[in-house]
Amino acid sequence: ALKISGPFNIQFMCKENEVMVIECNLRASRSMPFISKTYNVNFIAMATRIMLGLPQPTVTIQPIDMDCVAAKVPVFSFNRLKNSDPRLGVEMQSTGEVACFGQNQYEAFLKAMISAGFKLPSKNILFSIGPSQQKLEILQYVQILVDMGFQLYATKSTAEFFKAQGNVDSCITVYKPHVKREPNVITMLTAGKLDLVINVPDSMDSQALSDGFALRRAAVDSGTPLVVDIKNAILLIMSLQRKSLRERSGRHFWSFQSWQEYVEPRDA
Repeated sequence: ALKISGPFNIQFMCKENEVMVIECNLRASRSMPFISKTYNVNFIAMATRIMLGLPQPTVTIQPIDMDCVAAKVPVFSFNRLKNSDPRLGVEMQSTGEVACFGQNQYEAFLKAMISAGFKLPSKNILFSIGPSQQKLEILQYVQILVDMGFQLYATKSTAEFFKAQGNVDSCITVYKPHVKREPNVITMLTAGKLDLVINVPDSMDSQALSDGFALRRAAVDSGTPLVVDIKNAILLIMSLQRKSLRERSGRHFWSFQSWQEYVEPRDA
């Protein structure tokens, strides 16, 4: 329908089963080398032949036959951009990307996150989630962290929700940046007492915006890993659980192979 011969970059926005196009550009995106490596197919060479009008044989790709999973994770430079708000929108904010392979989505995701500079939490995790729907969405995964031995902290409304709806009584309430009481999230971040901050802002609350900005900024400035998307937070928790279960049972979680070993067909 677009009558394009060659690579193009198209970005979609999906909401309530409605798909909209944000933009379409006649260029190869950073996903091109990623999918070329993932499927072991040189899409750049194919696109060049097509643009030149040269014959190009049909290439069959069967993702279901793959024995590995590849994950691509963005790299951000918020720590170099003073006073920038490390929250995500539809505009491009990443300054790079990391791609990793694994035996499953959990291993590939954690490998890519670590390669992008993310430090896996070992003890203390802070939650500050604005929208009620997101609080409900992550509730069952919060208990997983408790069962794994993590100490959870949360800002007032998030902690009250966890305790009332999920019986997470071990969750410790901390105060937001503009509340001059202790324990305060800024004090804890400055002292390096938190291993991970999961903050999903509520855009409809102006005070939450200012508190959220101070929280996110303090996390970045203190070098504390920050997650601001609920889907990423859930996948992170599931991946940590899978890693913990395998290691507790005496099995290896990480696989270390060359790219060729991951993608090339194995002999029967």
